[in-house]
Amino acid sequence: MTTNKTKLRIGNGINYLISIALISSGLLKLTGFEPYQKMIMRLSAHYYEHIYLLGFIAIISGILFIIPKTFTFGFIAVLVFLGGTISAHMQIGDNFIPQIVFVLLTALTARLKRPQWFLNQM
Repeated sequence: MTTNKTKLRIGNGINYLISIALISSGLLKLTGFEPYQKMIMRLSAHYYEHIYLLGFIAIISGILFIIPKTFTFGFIAVLVFLGGTISAHMQIGDNFIPQIVFVLLTALTARLKRPQWFLNQM
C-alpha cells in the first residue's frame, strides 16, 4: 500500500521532470537551437515569428509549476501551454502523442500532490 508521503514524492519527481523539460525546451527556443527552430518553422512560419514568446512561456510555466506556492498557477499554465502544442501539431497532421503524455503526467502530478482537488464534494 502506498503512503501519502510516497505519493507526494512520486508527484514531486514527476513535477520536477515536467518542469525541467519545459524550462529546457524554452531555453533551447530562446538560444536558437537549430532543431527547435526547424520544428517550429515546420509547424508554422507564424509560430516561428514568435519563437521567443513561446520559449518564454515554456520557461515561466515550468517555473510556476515547480514552485510549491505557485503550483496551482503553474498547473494551469502547463495545461494551457500543452493544449496549444497539441493543437499546433494537430494542425499539420503531426504526431501529438508526446504532448498528450505530458498532459496525463501533469494531471497525475496534481492528483498525487493535491489529492483534495479530486475529492467529490457533492
